[in-house]
Amino acid sequence: MRVLVVVLLLLGTLSGCASLGLGRDDTAAGQAARPGARTDAGAAESIRTAARATAAAGGATVQVRSNGPARDRSITTTGSGVVDFRGRTSSTALRIGDLGRVDALAIGRTAFGALPLRAINDISRGRQWVSVALDDVDRGLFADTVIQLGSGITGNPADLMTTLLAIRDDVVMVGPETIAEVPTVHWRGDVDLAGLRTLAPDLGPLVDRLRADQGLTALPVDVWVDTEGKVRQVSETLVPGQATTTITLTDLLPQATVVAPPAEMVRDLFRELRARAS
Repeated sequence: MRVLVVVLLLLGTLSGCASLGLGRDDTAAGQAARPGARTDAGAAESIRTAARATAAAGGATVQVRSNGPARDRSITTTGSGVVDFRGRTSSTALRIGDLGRVDALAIGRTAFGALPLRAINDISRGRQWVSVALDDVDRGLFADTVIQLGSGITGNPADLMTTLLAIRDDVVMVGPETIAEVPTVHWRGDVDLAGLRTLAPDLGPLVDRLRADQGLTALPVDVWVDTEGKVRQVSETLVPGQATTTITLTDLLPQATVVAPPAEMVRDLFRELRARAS
C-alpha cells in the first residue's frame, strides 16, 4: 500500500483529492503586511504577461521539488525534465523518497508513471507503466493524501503558465532574488480558481472539485520573474507549512512533445481499482 500511495502521488493524480488546508488567512491579502513587502496593482498584470511570454517560448527544461505528508510519513521528491507548453505535455525523471527513480509523463489530462522494477509486479501487473485520467480521481479513494509530487495542482506541469494567468491583482513583492544564477524579482499572490475555470474550461472538473469538496477559492503561489519578463520559478503552497511544490524553469526553448507509451505497456490504474470496488 505504501508503494501504491507513492506512485499515485507521483502521477499527480491526487489533485484536490484531499483537504489542502488553504484558507483566507493564507492569501496574499493576509500577507501584505509582511515587513519589507508592498502590494503593487500593476504587478499582477506583469506576472500574467510574463506567463504568456514564457508559454510563447514553447517549453523549458525544469527542476522540480515537492514535499509534504503522505499517510503517516513525509515524502520529498526531486527531479528534472522538460515541459512543452504548446503541446501541454511534460516528462520528468523523479526520485521519490526511498522508492527510487520513477519516470512520469503528463499528456493533457492523463498522467503516466514508469515504475521501478521492484514495483512492477505489485502495482502494474507486469506492465511497465500505469496511467490515470486526472479528472476521474475520486476524493474518497485517498482522502488523507495531500501532496503533489512535482506536477503542480493541476497534475500537469505544462498547465503552470495557464494557472498564473488567473493570479489575483493583490500581489505582494517579496524582493530581488537569484534563481539558478538568474536575477529575478520574487512575487507572492493567489490564483483565483473561478478565474482559472473561465480561462481553462478543460480544468473545470478539477476546479469544481476543489471548490465544492474543499471550499477553496484561491491557491497561494510564489512567482519569480527575470529581467527579460519570463517566469523562472513557481512555488505552489498546497498546505501552509506542510506541503509545497516548486518548479524551476531553465532553457526557455521549444521542447519535443511527449508521446504516450504503447497501450499494451500501460495499466489504467483507477479504472481497475473502481472495477474491483464495484
